[in-house]
Parts: sequence; C-alpha cells; structure tokens
Amino acid sequence: MHARDDAPDTMTRQRKREASNRFAERLRKVAAAPATEGGHDDLAPRTDRAERKPTFKAATLTFITGDRIEVIVKNLSVTGARVEFMRNVLLPDRVLLSEQTTRLKVWAYVIWQEPGAAGLEFVAT
Repeated sequence: MHARDDAPDTMTRQRKREASNRFAERLRKVAAAPATEGGHDDLAPRTDRAERKPTFKAATLTFITGDRIEVIVKNLSVTGARVEFMRNVLLPDRVLLSEQTTRLKVWAYVIWQEPGAAGLEFVAT
C-alpha cells in the first residue's frame, strides 16, 4: 500500500478527532457553569421567550474560518432562529447568518445542535 492510499483515511480520522475535541470542549464549558438551585418552579414554561415566526428561507451560515454551509431558516424571532441543513457538520460556537431577501446578516451563537438542525441566538449589538 502506498502512502497516498491511506491519506483519505488519515484525514477522516483527523476530522473525527477535531470534532471530538470541539465537542469535549463544549462539554467542559457546560460542566464548568455553576448549577442553579431551585425547585419545580424552574420547570414552568418560559414567558420571556421572543415570539417565533415560521418561515422557509434559504440562507448561509459562515464560520469564522471562512467555511460556509447552506441552510434553511425554519423559524425566526428578534432574538434567534432555527436552521436546518442537509450536511452532517458540527457547527462552531459562533456563526454569521446571512439571508438575502430580508437583508439579514447577523452573528449568532449556536445554542443547540442535533443532526440536520441548530438553534441560533443572535449576538446583541
């Protein structure tokens, strides 16, 4: 086997290791956050959440590295958005959401992510 034959496998292992490291770093951040004390009252529905409006708009997420991914904005509020995408990708902690028809261009934190979808919280300016 030549060195070239195993190069893609090495790259795949490196990407998996990098994704695992980013995930581990996120877990460390969550674990380091102080726990809040409270009773069952903490489980009450949130009333301070901004009203979400369903939408279906093609948009782009741009990473700090310059990488981009095409997404669909599924709902939008003044404080954030839900986006869905087809690629299996681990989003970084912060992204730039751009949608041309509404001229939306805003930095956002990735609050949650599951395969094919993510919740974004817009960075206050």
